[in-house]
Amino acid sequence: MDIALAPKRLEKEVIFDRVESFVRDVILEDVVHVVSRGERSLSVEFNELDRYDYELSDELLVNTEEVLKTFEEAIDNLGISTKIIKIRLKHLPKAVGLKIKNLRSDNLGRLVNVEGIIRQASEVRPEVTRTEWECMRCQTRVHIFQTTTEMKKPMECSEFTCSNRKDFQIVNKDFGDVQRIVIEENPENLDGSEQPSRLSIILRHDLVDPTFRKKIMPGNLIYVNGILKEMPIESSEKGRKYDIFLDANYLESLFQEFEEIEISQEDESIIQNIASKDPWKSIVGSIAPSIYGHDKIKEAVALQMFGGIRKQHADSTWSRGDMHVLLVGDPGAGKSQILKYVSHIAPKSRYVSGKGASAVGLTATVVKDEFLKGWTLEAGAIVLANGGIVCIDEMDKIGKDDIFALHEAMEQQSVTVAKANIFATLRSETSVLAAANPKFGRFDLSTPLAEQISMPDTILSRFDLIFPVKDIPNPDIDEKLASHILELHKDSEKGKPPIDPKDLRKYIAYAKRNINPKITDDALLKIKNFFVDLRRKYADGTTVPISPRQLEALVRMTESSARLRLSRVATPDDAKRAIDLMKYALYQLAYDTETGKLDIDRVESSTTASKRSKIMVVLEIIRELEPQFGKEIPKAKIFEEGESRKMSMDEIEKVLDDLRAKGYIIEPKQGHVERVE
Repeated sequence: MDIALAPKRLEKEVIFDRVESFVRDVILEDVVHVVSRGERSLSVEFNELDRYDYELSDELLVNTEEVLKTFEEAIDNLGISTKIIKIRLKHLPKAVGLKIKNLRSDNLGRLVNVEGIIRQASEVRPEVTRTEWECMRCQTRVHIFQTTTEMKKPMECSEFTCSNRKDFQIVNKDFGDVQRIVIEENPENLDGSEQPSRLSIILRHDLVDPTFRKKIMPGNLIYVNGILKEMPIESSEKGRKYDIFLDANYLESLFQEFEEIEISQEDESIIQNIASKDPWKSIVGSIAPSIYGHDKIKEAVALQMFGGIRKQHADSTWSRGDMHVLLVGDPGAGKSQILKYVSHIAPKSRYVSGKGASAVGLTATVVKDEFLKGWTLEAGAIVLANGGIVCIDEMDKIGKDDIFALHEAMEQQSVTVAKANIFATLRSETSVLAAANPKFGRFDLSTPLAEQISMPDTILSRFDLIFPVKDIPNPDIDEKLASHILELHKDSEKGKPPIDPKDLRKYIAYAKRNINPKITDDALLKIKNFFVDLRRKYADGTTVPISPRQLEALVRMTESSARLRLSRVATPDDAKRAIDLMKYALYQLAYDTETGKLDIDRVESSTTASKRSKIMVVLEIIRELEPQFGKEIPKAKIFEEGESRKMSMDEIEKVLDDLRAKGYIIEPKQGHVERVE
C-alpha cells in the first residue's frame, strides 16, 4: 500500500506518548541548542522519525497537522522555552512528492512535497495566531489557537459551573507573520507545449524571517513541503467550489544553476566521450539539424548556450558572461525554428513571441494580491530564465514602451521594480536569443540595420552578435536546400542530430556547473592584436570599425569556446574561433559599400559615419548661407552649394528630410528651410 494512503491507526493519547518519547530520546539536545540560539524552529530528518517509530511516521503523513501540534505541545511541556518551537520536516519519502498538476482533492489535509519556480511573492503581513477570550458572565479566560482562515470562537465557557455559550469578548491577540508566494512548475519537467500549473504557498513564522528573503525571490527554484488545504472561492455558487493552497512546513532553495538536472555516472561518461571526439563539430551539428545551412548562426548559438564567465571587479562592478544574439532577416529562412529548437534543448529556457509579449511579461511587475489584500511581485520570462536562455521571437513587434524595459535586464542583468510601495531588484543573468523581421519584408544589406527594424539603437547595441538571415536565389545552394528538405519528408531519420537532445542538455548543464575556464595570456594577446590592428586601419577617424562592446564580446566567446570543449583553459585557438565569428558578423552588417569601410554605426545606430558626414556638410552650408539670406534659406541654393561639394540632389534631399523629421530644421514656406536654434 502507498505510504501516502495509509489509514490513520493511532489514538490521540498514543500519539502524544510516542511523540514525547521521540522528543526526549532523539531530539532533546537539538531542541536545547535551538532555544539557546534564539531560533523558532527545528529541522528534523523524516528518516530519523521513521527509524525510531515507523507507525508514528506513517501517522504523520496522513494526520500531519495534529501530529505536528502534538510535537509543539511536547516541547512546550519541557519548559525550556517561552516561545512555540516549530518542527520542520525535511527529506520526505518519495511517496509524498507530487507534481503541482497532479494535486487532487484526495491530497487535502495531507503532507505533500512539491517543487517549482517562484512566480509571485507578496509582502509580509501580520495575522492572528492565538486569541484570548473572556466569558462575560464569570470572567473566565480561554485561549484558542487560530489555524484556519476564519476566526475561531469558544463554543462554551470552560468553567464547569458556567453555561455561557454566546457572550465572549476578545481581550488579547497574538500576532505572527504570513507571506504568500505562488510557484509554477519547473519547465524542465514539462512535456512538449504543456502549460505549467501554479500553486499558492502560505509561509508563516520563521519561514518569513529576513534570512529567508533571498530564498523566496521570484525566479528562484524551491523545494517545499506542507499540508494541502482548501479555501472557499467567494464568487462560487453556494460555496461549493474551493481553491487549494499549501500551508508550508519546510522550504529549501534549489537556486544553484542547473542543479535540478541530475547527471549520473553513466551520463558523465557519455559527456566525457562527446568531449573527446571533436565536440565543436558535433554540438554545432546538433543545433536544429533539420534547418539547412546557417552554419555561422548555429556556431554563435552553440557558444551562447555555454556562455562566458561572469566576473566581479575590484570596484564591485560586474561584467556579464551571458551572450546576446539577434537574427534579422527574410521570412521563411528558419529563424523561428532555430529559436524553438534552442528553447527545447537549452537548460532553464523560455520561449516568448513579440506579438504577445509586454514589458511586465518579460521583466517583472506588481499585481494585486487578492489573498492577503496587498501587492505581489510577479516575475517575467527573463527573470524566470535566470541562468538560462530566453528566446524572443518577432522582437520587432514588441511595443516601443515595452522594449525599453530590456535595457537593464540585458546589460546590468537585473530587473528593478518600484511600484505600489514595493522596491525590489531581481536577478536576470539570462542570455537573449532574439529574431526580428525587416520593416519592408526583405532585408537590404545596403541599408543600416536600425533603419530596417522597429527597435531602438540602444537595444541593438546590447547584442554581442547580429546576423542577417538572407534568402537569396542561388542554383547550387537551392539544389542542396531542396534535396535536404525533401529527404526529411521522405525519411525523418535524416534530420537526426549527432548528439541526442537529452544528452546535449546534460552536457551544457555539466559544463556550466563545473567548467570555469581562464584565458591564457596568448589568447588575450590575440584578441588585443585583432582589436588594435582593426582600429588602427581607421585612425583617420571617419568611421569606427569596432567598439569596446565587441571587445568584451570576444572575451565571452573565447571563454564559451573553451567551456564547450570542457577545457579549464581558453587557448589562442578559442580566441581565433571567436574572432572569425565576429569578423563574419561585422562584414555582413557593418561593411559600408559606399565608403568601402567597416562602420559599427551601421549596426548599432541609425546614423552611419558616411551619413553623419553628409549631415554635417548640409548643416554647414545652411550656416554659411544665413548671413546672405537670413534665417529662411532657399533649397535651390543648398542644392547648388551641395553639388559643388560632390553631393547629389537626391543625397541632399534625403539629408534635409532626415533633419526635418528630427526637428533640426523646419520649412516655413515652400522651397525654403530654417535652422532651429
